[in-house]
Amino acid sequence: MSSAAPNPVPAGTEPVELTAVGCKGNDEQRHDTNPTPKPEDSKENVGCFAKAAAFVAATIPPGGIAASAFNIGSTTVGAGIFGLPAASQSSGLVMAMFYLLVIPGMAVFSTYALGVAADRSKVNTYEGVARVLLGKWGAYITALIRVLTSFSGCVAYVISTGDILHATLKNSSASDFLKTTAGNRLLTFIMWLCCMLPLVIPRHIDSLRHASTVAFVLMIYMVAVVVVHSCMNGLPENIKSVSVGRNESAEVVLFNSGNTAIEGLGVFIFAFGFQVTAYEVYMDMKDRSVRKLVIATIIAMTMCFTLYALTALFGYLDFGSKATSSILLMYDPLNEPEVLIGYVGVLVMLFVSYALLGMSCRNALYSLIGWDANTVAFWKHCIAVVSLSVVMLVCGLFIPKINTVLGFAGSISGGILGFIFPALFLMYSGGFTLQKVGPLCYTATYVLLLSGVIAAVFGTGATIYGVVVG
Repeated sequence: MSSAAPNPVPAGTEPVELTAVGCKGNDEQRHDTNPTPKPEDSKENVGCFAKAAAFVAATIPPGGIAASAFNIGSTTVGAGIFGLPAASQSSGLVMAMFYLLVIPGMAVFSTYALGVAADRSKVNTYEGVARVLLGKWGAYITALIRVLTSFSGCVAYVISTGDILHATLKNSSASDFLKTTAGNRLLTFIMWLCCMLPLVIPRHIDSLRHASTVAFVLMIYMVAVVVVHSCMNGLPENIKSVSVGRNESAEVVLFNSGNTAIEGLGVFIFAFGFQVTAYEVYMDMKDRSVRKLVIATIIAMTMCFTLYALTALFGYLDFGSKATSSILLMYDPLNEPEVLIGYVGVLVMLFVSYALLGMSCRNALYSLIGWDANTVAFWKHCIAVVSLSVVMLVCGLFIPKINTVLGFAGSISGGILGFIFPALFLMYSGGFTLQKVGPLCYTATYVLLLSGVIAAVFGTGATIYGVVVG
């Protein structure tokens, strides 16, 4: 909402548009009527930060394809990327690469399905589309699953923050207390309070576009560190111990078998599980269209695939059979300064990803209690956000293994929100016949639906089995 102008605005006037260097519309009229004259050399008085902000705003405008792509990318790349070497160890390296090739393509198609469903139903929220197409109970189920997905992701990001702090301090000269579990929890709490919690308070996801861009660029550096570290350490030896099939003595397995081979599936699905925030991104797009949403998704998935493939391949080849959880725990950042710098970038990415998924979780809960994130009183909004974040923090502090969280979230929630619901939305949005949509779209929709069922059933079963058996 914009401030009231001194003079009435004629009909047809463009709405107020805030930018990094000023504002147009009503605010421009208010500035023009200010009796204080502007200095002629005002351009020279503009600081370097204002110029930088103007450049960033021009490069990544609010609601643009680039901003949407980086928000999707930051939602996608988070804690999941460092669980991929362990997932590769479970599934086998070749199957891991196969998953990384297939799942992004399915993710792009699922985004297309979500966009089409939103346009046809004239609603731009996940729960709203579900209510129109699947009824009231469909909306409730969608909201609950979206809460589970987002909540699990945020918990995973808290765990990863603790992993980074543990890896940094374990061989340092820091206080012995900080090296204990209690000390690690204290430091994680401080990071959450200062860096995570403030980012979840904004109402709109597009407000994080600049932070998403910076975080993604820093993550590229960390992936480069993973590649170089692998080439200089474990890769030369582990590459000599490769087995095609399951072999307990081999460091690298190409094709695994049994329940272990399925355990990693949920992690790979979770790694591309951005659909939980797809409608938030779509809602904040300027002049939104399904085409723009798909283009932004393709850009994001291309960037994510590159980072994921490099991390999964070189991370697994670096640590071999020892890669059973997050590889963040396996570096020695104090003796490897380049890793320590990379950890800073990882932390920034975790903070942004936490905020993005936190907004999704918040909006899903709001839909259950009948609140609108855009209109609810700010004090109510703050109480809800802080309370939810505290619960996420507590779970993150007391769940020790990240792949357990990723497996459940990816299998149950990712399979349903990422594959099953988009397929159902497209089917029930109208005109879904072989003659109208064509054989390619028709087949892809059913493949998406079937893949979601497989992921939800087998992936969840494998994760539960892995937890019980240990």
